[in-house]
Amino acid sequence: MSKLYSPFQGDNILQMYNKKDKISESYEKLIRTFHEIFLVTPYEKISIENIAKRAGMTRVNFYHYFVDKEDILYRTYIDFYRKMESESPTVDPKTLLANGRSLTYYALENTKANIQFYKMLFQNSIPASVTYRIIDFITEESYRTHEPLRKLYKEKFPPYQFVNQCLAGAFWNLIRNLVLSGTDFDSELVSDFFTKLSTQGLPSFLDVGSQKQN
Repeated sequence: MSKLYSPFQGDNILQMYNKKDKISESYEKLIRTFHEIFLVTPYEKISIENIAKRAGMTRVNFYHYFVDKEDILYRTYIDFYRKMESESPTVDPKTLLANGRSLTYYALENTKANIQFYKMLFQNSIPASVTYRIIDFITEESYRTHEPLRKLYKEKFPPYQFVNQCLAGAFWNLIRNLVLSGTDFDSELVSDFFTKLSTQGLPSFLDVGSQKQN
């Protein structure tokens, strides 16, 4: 039976994030502890008891903030994302660029800076539900920041939410392939490729004319 993740609980926890109180400190300590363990331990061998004990807490403390092990993994990713967001230049609402670069560039740079975390995140033992939650989160963030495009988008089908979800899934798989292949990628080059692919479509990368002549 699948577990239920309460949006209300998640909202409350994320609101704690910036508060300098004991609750916030405990939450952050559990995130940091899990992150340290996760970098060197296969996911299936990590236990909630071990996370809590290493953080100097109990299982009861753990369940006060997280539903289960999948939940703390997901929220550790959110922690990485929010830090990347806070350290990136402000996005221009008209061009959707931050200091002349798309947000995908900063996401790729974040991936390179935390490559071991992402390698572990793409282990075969990671539950698919975690991946789905991450893609849903990326989709929501993309939808939120793409207001100028949403206003210009006139198609009744597919709705812009579908477009966002498609692009979020494609971008996540692009990161996965780059990480697992061990490629030392250029964030600007890859970001430019993805931007062209998502805005112009695959045909713009094919030399259809020369293929017909041959």
